[in-house]
Amino acid sequence: MSSWIKKEILLPTDYDTEDAQTVAEEILNFIVERSKKGLGSDGDKFPGYSKSYMESDAFKLGGKSKKVDLTLSGEMLDSLEILQAKRGKIVIGFAKSSDMNGRAEGNILGTYGTSKPDPSRARNFMELSGKELSKIIRSLDILPKDIQNQIARDAKAGAIDIIDKFQFEVSDGEDG
Repeated sequence: MSSWIKKEILLPTDYDTEDAQTVAEEILNFIVERSKKGLGSDGDKFPGYSKSYMESDAFKLGGKSKKVDLTLSGEMLDSLEILQAKRGKIVIGFAKSSDMNGRAEGNILGTYGTSKPDPSRARNFMELSGKELSKIIRSLDILPKDIQNQIARDAKAGAIDIIDKFQFEVSDGEDG
C-alpha cells in the first residue's frame, strides 16, 4: 500500500489565505512545467528510464522518447493539487484516495513497484528548493500585508501633504 503523497510548504505568516492560494497555484504550475522539461529540483535532470521499461508495451504504445518527463499519460501531473492553502502554509499533493499516490511514490522514492527505495532512480518532482520558492514568490509581486498597509499610509500622508500645500485661487466671477 502506498503512502499519501503530499508536501507542506511554509510561507511567511503575513501572507494571508488569498496570497497562499495564489502562491500554491503558481507552485503547481511551476512543478508541472519543470517536470515536463525532465527536470527536478534546482534543474537536476531526472534519472533515465530502465531498459525493461523502455521495452514495455506501455512505453511503446505511449509513444515515449528516452527523455524522462513524467507524462506517459499525463494523469499523474494532472492529478497534483492544492490540498490546503492558508496563512503561512501550503500543502500540495494528491487526494488521499487517489491511485496516483502509488505512482508518485514510485517516482519520488525510485521504487517503481518494488519495496526498496533506490535514490539513484528517484525522481522527486515535488521537491522545491528555497531558491525556486523565492523566485516564484518574487514573480508574483505579492507584498506582505503590513508592507502594503505601510505603503498605503505613506501614499495617503503624501497626498494630504500635497493638498495642504496646494493653494487655491478663488475667483470673484469676473474674467481677468
